[in-house]
Amino acid sequence: PLNPVFWLMNERESLAYLNSFLNFERMPLEASGGLWNLARMKRLLGHFKHPEKKYFRVLIAGTKGKGSTGFFLESILEEAGWRSGFYCSPHLAHPRERVRIGGRMISSRLWLECLLEIKRGLRSFRLPARLGTLTYFEVMTLLAALAFKKAGLKIAIFEVGMGGRLDATNALGAKLAILTPVDFDHEAVLGKTLGRIAGEKAGVIGRGCEVITGVQKPEAMRVIQARVRRTASRLLRAAPCRLKTGLSGDFQKANAGLAREAARVLRKKGFTIPDSSIAAGIARRGWPGRMEIFNPLGGPRILLDGAHNPVSTRALARNLRRLFKKPANPVLVFAVSRDKKSDRMLQALAGFFKEAVITQTGQARSREVPVLLEQARKYFYRLWAEENPERALALARRRAGRLGFVGVTGSFYLVGALRRVLKNA
Repeated sequence: PLNPVFWLMNERESLAYLNSFLNFERMPLEASGGLWNLARMKRLLGHFKHPEKKYFRVLIAGTKGKGSTGFFLESILEEAGWRSGFYCSPHLAHPRERVRIGGRMISSRLWLECLLEIKRGLRSFRLPARLGTLTYFEVMTLLAALAFKKAGLKIAIFEVGMGGRLDATNALGAKLAILTPVDFDHEAVLGKTLGRIAGEKAGVIGRGCEVITGVQKPEAMRVIQARVRRTASRLLRAAPCRLKTGLSGDFQKANAGLAREAARVLRKKGFTIPDSSIAAGIARRGWPGRMEIFNPLGGPRILLDGAHNPVSTRALARNLRRLFKKPANPVLVFAVSRDKKSDRMLQALAGFFKEAVITQTGQARSREVPVLLEQARKYFYRLWAEENPERALALARRRAGRLGFVGVTGSFYLVGALRRVLKNA
């Protein structure tokens, strides 16, 4: 028989309810100034009796590699027999992708059950006006915390949305914090200097926390070390991993190294994790939108990658040159959010692609096509404009030809939209 939860709320209604909350992901970041605080999330968790306290919590902050590091750690835990939770963002097709249990996105039943509990619980929840209004990301974070408790998990991994100090995930209280490389991104909110940005990221380090970091720029490392001292925490340095990684890109060695060091820390916390599970987890494939290749019949190879800042686009271009030394007519499909340094991203990508089709993400934060065209003129041999992403992909495929190569990057929203097109083809 149909579970009663489906009579009370269906998937469409659940998305409408979730989308009724203020969503910073759909608005210019500069408009969110002054709306960030942890007080709302702390009150929210208290109102729902702190579901996060039922399991060990790992928090991952940084500028690049958070999702891949979390995927490696999730895979290691699964290989070792530990059913884990993983909260990540953004999603590519459906918000349920953000809440993973046992290596898969949350079931529709548990998704609806948690949202119904949240909807009912919020009827008696009151916030002082000075604290503002609940956000989409805060409700999603609560949903993940509830789902992991209901699933009876012993451990859960939470990827920070942006920054760290004031991110909703920081209210969960990490027992283990992982800091991936810190670089310039979201400067309008996080600060104009690397030190300021590192300070926001290092804000996830709580008192007595275990902290793992890898290679950092000196300015960022000084800030991280100062935070570790102030909180009486312990800092561990992770070297890049030499094991074979299931995810493509030389930068994945650093992410895998962070996950491996985290697994070693977890051993001391009572989680049995053999070396064989670490190797098998790092070799696991299946993280969508990260140097993901599609090979459609009768058409060019298509690569999807969520690189969305200058650092990640430089790494992407470097690895494309290494993996695809002489591709036939490589064509770029590019869109980006307005708060990104798109000029530098396009410059980096022009080191591999000779033609580009400029489009947009469809989000309110998307940078306008004419602006991108003006920036791209300095770097590309041929340029095309198509505001509709699906038509932009079709144009790029025609330009690349049957034996060519198409790369889609600049925004996870663009990657998500075109991945759905390719999966349904």
